[in-house]
Order: sequence, then C-alpha cells, then structure tokens
Amino acid sequence: MALTVTLFLSALLLLPVLLAQSATEYPVTLVVQDTINNRQLLTYTTIISNRAVLLGAMRKINQANPKNFRFETREDPNYGPFLVSVNGVAGNDTAHTYWQLLKADGTPTDVGVGCYIPEPNETVTLKFTTWD
Repeated sequence: MALTVTLFLSALLLLPVLLAQSATEYPVTLVVQDTINNRQLLTYTTIISNRAVLLGAMRKINQANPKNFRFETREDPNYGPFLVSVNGVAGNDTAHTYWQLLKADGTPTDVGVGCYIPEPNETVTLKFTTWD
C-alpha cells in the first residue's frame, strides 16, 4: 500500500510538467473569406507554438501550401506588419477594401497579424471587406 501511495504522489508531482509539455504546441485554423469577389472559402490548419502570433501561423501555412496560400505584409514603423494582400487579392484605398482579422467569435481583433495570439484550436478569419 505504501508503494501505491508513493507512486500516486509521484504522479501528482509530474502532472504539471506533463500538462505544460502538452500545451507547448496547438492547432489553429485560418479561414480566408473573400465575399467581395465571391471567391471560394478557403480553410487551412497548422500547429503553432504556445503564444505564437498569427503571422507565424500564416508563414507556416504558406510554407506548407506555397501555391494555395500567399500573403503580403507591409511594415508600418509604428504598428508593425500590416496585411496587404492574400492570395493575390489586395486591399485598395480608393475602393475602401482591406483584409479584416476576425476572432473565433466573429469580432475584429484589436491588433494586427504581428501581435495577435490565437488561442488553442481557434479559427481566425481573414475577411476581405470594405470600410465606410
């Protein structure tokens, strides 16, 4: 019985370590939605490191699917990377179009691709849309 108690206590001590290791990477899904041009909805999934930014996930998806997922960013000296185009479709100031980042609940993110940290198993949408 003492051996059983010892093994149980040892397992309890290792539990936080095992949980921390399992949370070091997790999947995120990226949906590309272009409703302006009525293009097919595209979905990509990748594995990212814990607390990695969306830009890193996008780069991993591009490396795995270079012909099917392409994007361009422009570096703003004050705000970091700004998403300019996805799969050859670029925002346009005259047409008031841009790529909006939406969280899993459909609300816009308050930061860009270089700062947004997706939650484990989150689906992030890149939506080509307009502003007024």
